[in-house]
Amino acid sequence: MTRIDKYIVFSILNAILLVTVIFNTVINFYLFVLAMIVLVVLCNILIKMNIINIDKQGKKYFFGVTFPQIINGFFLINYLTGMNPTKETYCFRNMISEVGSVRSHQKGKTTYVYLSGNAYEYSYMTRSFFIDYKRMLFKNQITYTFERGIFGLKIRKDFEFTFNENCLEK
Repeated sequence: MTRIDKYIVFSILNAILLVTVIFNTVINFYLFVLAMIVLVVLCNILIKMNIINIDKQGKKYFFGVTFPQIINGFFLINYLTGMNPTKETYCFRNMISEVGSVRSHQKGKTTYVYLSGNAYEYSYMTRSFFIDYKRMLFKNQITYTFERGIFGLKIRKDFEFTFNENCLEK
């Protein structure tokens, strides 16, 4: 396998892990971005001090493939070791947003939800769903199933949309 082949295969693997594992981990978005910036700076310092040796692979390969794999591995271990499932139920609403291209704007509902009590305010992926909007249609309550991984991070394992009369807006 050539270096370019490895780059392509591992980049695809990293993208799949990002969507299936990291997006299901309940984490504050801003804290996650800050942690990534700190880790990149720390890795750069360790590379310059020759503590991390990247002579064979190069800096681009390290930060394009190896570094994301290490991060994904951390979240994958946390995801696979999830235990003690708990259920949390929230009323939700979703907004209408404009979708489309530069020339064509349409208004439509999105699968991004706003939870009651502003729960998980900064955990955007906990409130976003890669599903068909029809699964949410005429529903106003969501029940999450969460687990805790070995590193203590909360994982969204399942969710279900239902209709509840008590969640109707007044």
